[in-house]
Amino acid sequence: MATKLRCTICRRPLIGRQRKYCSRICKNRDTNHHHQSYAAQQARGLNRKLTLMAEFGSRCTRCGYDRNYAALTWHHRDRAAKRFEMDMRSLSNRSAREIRMEARKCTLLCANCHAEEHFPQFANSTTLRMK
Repeated sequence: MATKLRCTICRRPLIGRQRKYCSRICKNRDTNHHHQSYAAQQARGLNRKLTLMAEFGSRCTRCGYDRNYAALTWHHRDRAAKRFEMDMRSLSNRSAREIRMEARKCTLLCANCHAEEHFPQFANSTTLRMK
């Protein structure tokens, strides 16, 4: 007689294609063992961003913008060398060593300069001023 597979968390019998967990609840209980909260993750990401920005001068390297840190982003100088995005998710979930290595490949730009860098074909050739 074949042994019936059981959930590794609650010991209920597994059915169908289930191999380790009987439900998403049991899977989350087993895999979320770091006991992290979203608030702690956000705070860690923000602290890392502010620390890294300070090392980069806390301003856009192209135009000098420094009024809102949310508008400052990292631009990878060589797209082929890019391993991951330097967004808040990466800043909060990756190791400090990985982040530093990736930051060396980047330039700090404001959102406008970053858009101009990636989309030069959309440059406005005529400047209209309202008087």
